[in-house]
Amino acid sequence: MKKLLILNLFFFFCFSIQAQKQKVILDCDLGDDIDDAYAVALMLASTDKFDILGITTCYGRTNDRAEMACKMLYETGLERIPVAMGRNTSNKNERANWYADQFYWSKGFNKVKPIQQSGADFIIEQLHKYPNEVILFSVGPVTNMKDIIEKDLQALKLAKKVIAMFGSFYIGYNGSPTINPEWNVVVDVEASKKFVNSGANIVYAGLDITAFVKWDKMMQERLLYRQSPLTNALCGLKTLWSNTATPTLFDAVAIGMALYPDLFKIEKVFVEVDDKGYTRIDKAKTPNAEIGVGINTEEFLKRIMDVYLKQNLGR
Repeated sequence: MKKLLILNLFFFFCFSIQAQKQKVILDCDLGDDIDDAYAVALMLASTDKFDILGITTCYGRTNDRAEMACKMLYETGLERIPVAMGRNTSNKNERANWYADQFYWSKGFNKVKPIQQSGADFIIEQLHKYPNEVILFSVGPVTNMKDIIEKDLQALKLAKKVIAMFGSFYIGYNGSPTINPEWNVVVDVEASKKFVNSGANIVYAGLDITAFVKWDKMMQERLLYRQSPLTNALCGLKTLWSNTATPTLFDAVAIGMALYPDLFKIEKVFVEVDDKGYTRIDKAKTPNAEIGVGINTEEFLKRIMDVYLKQNLGR
C-alpha cells in the first residue's frame, strides 16, 4: 500500500510538472536567414518550460525546410515532436524557389519524416484540442496563417497568443529611425492583411526590438567550443549561411518574449498593413495588438547563451 501511494505521488508530481509547461507551436521558414535556426534551438533547449506540440514550415520550399527541422529534432533526440509542411509556394517567384545553402546540411535526411497533415491543418487541430492554452510562434511569412484563417475563421482566436516576428513600427532595419516593409510582411501582403485583421491575440516582435540582437564572433566561438549536437548544428548552419556575417537573431526574440517577459517593454496599439507592406499604427483606433518597443538586449543575449551552453540534448 505504501509503495502504491509513493508511485501515485510520483506520477502526480510528473503530471503536475508537465501541466505547468507552456504549450507551443513554431511556424517558421527555416533555412532562409540563420535566425530561424537559433529560434528553433532556443525552443528545443527550453523543454523544461515548453511543451512543444510541433513545428510547421512556411514559404517557398517548405519540404526542404521540414527536412531541416526533422534533422534538428533527430540530432537532439526530440524526433517525437511532429513536423508539418505548410503549403509549398516555390512557384511564386525565383526568390521563393531559392535552394538555400543551409538545405545542404540536411539534404537527403530521411531517418525522420514530416507528418502527412498540412501545417495549417495541424495548427487548427491543436488549437481546437487545447483552446486558449497554446502560444503560436510565427517567425516567417504568414502564408500558413492565411490558410488557417481561410479554412477556419475562428481558429487563430483560440490561441492563448500569437507571438509574431513581423513588422516595423517605429524603427527599421539596423535601428534606422525610418520604418521598412519588413520581410515577413512584404513577401505576402495579402496574407499579412488577413493576419493582422484576424482578431487573434497577437504580440508583434518587430524590428523595433529584434534589429539590435546581434550574435557576434565571440558568441559564435563559444558555441563552437561547446561541441554538443545542438550547438554543432547551429555552427554548421551558420557556416553554410555565411562564414563572415554577424547574424541578427530576429526570430529568437519572438521565442524570448514568452521565456523572458521581464526583458521587454510592450505597447498596445492598432496595427494595419498597407498595400506596400508597411505596418502602420493608428493611435486613434482601439488597439488590436501589442508590439514590442523595448528590449534589454544584453541580458537577453546572456540568458539565451546560457540556455544554448547548458542544454544537454542529444543521443
